[in-house]
Amino acid sequence: MEYPMSQEKNELKPAEGEVNYNVVNLKWLRRQNLPYVLIWILYYAWIIAFATWWTASPLTENVFSTQLRELMHSITLVSSAAFVFIIRKEWFVKTARIGAVLIIIGMSVFFTVPNANVQTLSAVISSIAMGCVNISILIPYVFLLNNTEKLYAVVGSNLLIQLLSLFLELNTQRSIEWVLSAVILAVSLGTIAFFRKNDIVEYIHVPKPDQPHFQRRIYLSLLFNCAVAILCKGVGKGILNVVAETVGASVLTWYYIGGLAGCLLYVLIYTFTRKAYIWLGNMTFASVAISFMLNAYLDHIPGLTVPFAALLGLGSTMGMINMYYILGVIGKKYDSMRYVRLYILFIGVFGGGSGIAVGTLISMGRTLELSVFASIFSVVVMIAFMFISPIMERAEYVNVWGLDSQQADVDNEQLHAFQKYRLSRREIQVCKLLLQGYTMRQISGILSIAYPTVNTYCTSIYRKTKINSRTELLQVFKDYINN
Repeated sequence: MEYPMSQEKNELKPAEGEVNYNVVNLKWLRRQNLPYVLIWILYYAWIIAFATWWTASPLTENVFSTQLRELMHSITLVSSAAFVFIIRKEWFVKTARIGAVLIIIGMSVFFTVPNANVQTLSAVISSIAMGCVNISILIPYVFLLNNTEKLYAVVGSNLLIQLLSLFLELNTQRSIEWVLSAVILAVSLGTIAFFRKNDIVEYIHVPKPDQPHFQRRIYLSLLFNCAVAILCKGVGKGILNVVAETVGASVLTWYYIGGLAGCLLYVLIYTFTRKAYIWLGNMTFASVAISFMLNAYLDHIPGLTVPFAALLGLGSTMGMINMYYILGVIGKKYDSMRYVRLYILFIGVFGGGSGIAVGTLISMGRTLELSVFASIFSVVVMIAFMFISPIMERAEYVNVWGLDSQQADVDNEQLHAFQKYRLSRREIQVCKLLLQGYTMRQISGILSIAYPTVNTYCTSIYRKTKINSRTELLQVFKDYINN
């Protein structure tokens, strides 16, 4: 079934009679955006599965050595953080193609020249180019894809990562790994040939609805996901390496199986729950923290190895999916390249870089010391998250993007429903909370303003909309509620 779209704006428009506007509805995928979805799935999966420290096995050497993967990973993170401040939206096609050519040349030299110094140099050059391509495909991901396309891009890439990592862990033939790596890389970079500069040009120049006010609370998502990167892919990876060297490869197998379950659970939560973003944040931290606690008892109860690995894989995967999905939702909601830049800087350099450093340090530690550390750290994380979670939930309601994350696309058109009554920014916030069923005292707590102030805003809203009760307010904004 085809869904009508504005040819000028290339925006998602629901068809007449369509009632399922949920983000997981596959019918909202658009053919013209397929290259941007495919490259995100294939290229991102290739980098994580073959060229990062996050998936480097402590038991076997894959396409690249563990030390080389650590170097490539660090350079790619720094390179991405640098290019995100250099590359402009309208350059993404050109920079993607330049980066792809350099990656192909670098990888070709690496696999054909046996000299160790030449291989290291080619890996470094390729890693810098990877940072360029990372940002070049991030631009259409954030600003062109709708939320459904974003969700399946990040879930699909993480699903492929788990499958590839599981295969690499079980496979013993190095030549097959090299061929698989080359094929996935070639196919993913080949999709760049189908990128269209006009897509982003139309997005930039076509008039769009007024963007909502960007509040400082949104930056909490930077700190939140930076913590996820350090916790899940830094500390968690370090602990996993230590346990794998003690127990064996089975722990890695269960880790990737847990990751596969995380991909499925992520989609199910967005299908059947409200406040999915809060649920997923809670489950990410809870799964990883419980996993750390189980690790403290592995020496005494070996049977806990399976739930330890599975829960760590589950939480880590959901955390990584959520990290990039929310980046896409917020970036497009507020049309903010500044937010995207700060996000990559925090998550890449501070989160990823610190994660690699901390994880490597843990991998070099002793099992007993690690168990004690894991127990203490997990308790601290859970206590800290008890304070962070309500703040994040409040930010979701105030800034609306949490609601948008559950729909097939961000919807700034709804702002006009309020603006035509000349409501102020704070009055719009209060009005939205009233429409969601909150009492004035609850609104006072959510917005951190005095109860009499909320009452004043409500009086002003009623006066401007020429009504006298909440029932009439619901009738005035029934279209907003139905959407």
